[in-house]
Amino acid sequence: MSKSLQDQLLELGLAKDRPAGKRKRGKPSRRKPRKDGGRGPGATAGLEAKARAGADLTLEEAFRLREEVEKSEARAAKRRKREEDRRRRKINESIRAIVEPNRLNDADAEEARYFMYKGRIRKVHVTAEQLEGLNENRLGLVYLMGGYHILEPGHVDAVRQISSEHVVDLAADTDADDSGSADEAEEA
Repeated sequence: MSKSLQDQLLELGLAKDRPAGKRKRGKPSRRKPRKDGGRGPGATAGLEAKARAGADLTLEEAFRLREEVEKSEARAAKRRKREEDRRRRKINESIRAIVEPNRLNDADAEEARYFMYKGRIRKVHVTAEQLEGLNENRLGLVYLMGGYHILEPGHVDAVRQISSEHVVDLAADTDADDSGSADEAEEA
């Protein structure tokens, strides 16, 4: 008669011996289950050592180890995001301290000044004098919290010292316009 697969694997040394008898089950405990799945603190430390040593991990241990690694990576990502948000808020507060008392935007301005910012065409409403100043680089634009603010060059430089990505580069915008018109003139 043929041997069972378990017996054949035992002979080859690929399987472990069966336990002598089944464990007796007692009454289920009435304690509340732990939030960490019944594992105490440091339960995965031994698993990580096993994994590094190349020892055989059971499927349950491997899943537990992977779950812990994913949790720690998620906590680290959350921590990095909080730090980045804190840094961004600090930058915005310091820029706001410069912009609010010094902005030259006029609520009654009717002319639109279009410009490129972060790859998109944007616009700000200006007066005729402000339009002339922006075109001649006597005034500058700063982006803050969804709005574009007109400032004098000294204040624009102060904002640039804090964060250059908040300053709109109008010189590049006018250079692009000039080169575009030169190309059109050559074609004609």
